[in-house]
Amino acid sequence: MNIGIVASEAVPYAKTGGLADVTGTLFNVFGKMGNNVYLFLPYYKTINNVNNPEKATEISVKIGSKDIKGNILIQKTENGTVIFIEQDYYFGRDNLYGTKEGDYPDNAERFGFFDIAVLEAIKKLGLKVDVLHVNDWQSGLVPLFIKDKGLKIGTLFTIHNLGYQGNFEQGILDILHINRKYFTMEGLEFYGNVSFLKSGIVYSTYLSTVSPTYAKEIQTPEYGVGMDGILRARTDRLVGILNGIDYSVWNPSTDTLIFENYSETNLYGKSINKQELSKEIGLDTANKPLFGMVSRLAGQKGVDILAEALDNFLKEDVRVVILGTGEKQIEDALISLEQKFVGKIKALIKFDNTLAHKIYAASDYFMMPSRYEPCGLGQLIALKYGAVPIVRETGGLKDTIDNYNEYTHCGNGLSFDEYSSNALYNTLLYANKIYENKPVYENIQRVGMQCDFSWNRSAHKYMEIFEKIKKEVTAQ
Repeated sequence: MNIGIVASEAVPYAKTGGLADVTGTLFNVFGKMGNNVYLFLPYYKTINNVNNPEKATEISVKIGSKDIKGNILIQKTENGTVIFIEQDYYFGRDNLYGTKEGDYPDNAERFGFFDIAVLEAIKKLGLKVDVLHVNDWQSGLVPLFIKDKGLKIGTLFTIHNLGYQGNFEQGILDILHINRKYFTMEGLEFYGNVSFLKSGIVYSTYLSTVSPTYAKEIQTPEYGVGMDGILRARTDRLVGILNGIDYSVWNPSTDTLIFENYSETNLYGKSINKQELSKEIGLDTANKPLFGMVSRLAGQKGVDILAEALDNFLKEDVRVVILGTGEKQIEDALISLEQKFVGKIKALIKFDNTLAHKIYAASDYFMMPSRYEPCGLGQLIALKYGAVPIVRETGGLKDTIDNYNEYTHCGNGLSFDEYSSNALYNTLLYANKIYENKPVYENIQRVGMQCDFSWNRSAHKYMEIFEKIKKEVTAQ
């Protein structure tokens, strides 16, 4: 099958979050399955791991009253073809979406240009594409442009996080030359604005989210972020396909970024990782349970209730390490805890991939108390690294983590339901108690390490949807 993946980021080229991991990995997986795969990306200034991509052709896109010129660059890989859209004014910037001060004010124009350019690239290069897999709001206009141009290309629109919607003022319609007949409640209109995300939801052939539970949650007012009605209207076209992880990257037995390799049959190296990481970052090195977190520091990730819970929990004889950046109020709260409980907690306010690997390898427990979590990759990585996940029962966390049952001795982690610091605090206390019972703790740990969350199963589910889309478009 001829598959095009359209995304604003993908590993190893550009990344700010899990979207990049998913799109980059799927590109490789689909290619290995024997498909002809194209990956469409903006050619950002920050992309420095592409060796001289070939300039294929020029394009010109009408934006407002101007003809904005750009280039189509091609990079062949062993699993498919990466097609970059080069336009220095839009993408030759230090960051993908904005600065610490906020989003770039012309993001609607930037990604509107990108979406139009993708279809221009397909046309200019003479590509045969059966299905375009478009991702999140940045590529949400692609299904609309396909409909408007009457193209016979099916689309799957994947919502990685419904909270990021790409809502902009009506003026963008004229800038991108979008017919105002689409600006209706049944179309692009969303509380008086133009929603790129809603465009993807309304005009794509099929919809997906990144876990079955999240697919159900976003059809409710609690989690629908104002989109629940339109999602319920398309419920027969909405599926939840769980994300996976790449075990060639995330595997403690082969990971070159950690202090000592180990596996489920030989866990000795894990204790070395804990000891060495503690020395490196300045935690007390006593053999106490280490609770880790690698996350965007935001309310959505539950770091607000975690900070409250830790204010009590750190009175216990435990150690905590948290890596990430995010909301200043939460960053400051974690720094205050570090100053209050010297040697017991380290708040590492930065992004550091090597350090992330080391934290997974060193941690006895891995904390993800999210308010909502479309899928989550952290808990899947933690399972492989023998860091028992502590999660809130929501979205993909609920789909992947089975709460330990002390009567049946089944379960691969610990979970709680109520979103509160008290519920989290009680779960942390319970985790600390379990850690003292080594046979029980090690059983949960080994069950988790044996879980298989590779992309194979999920990729086949995507292919099933692609086949439906292709068949439907062919019959039109």
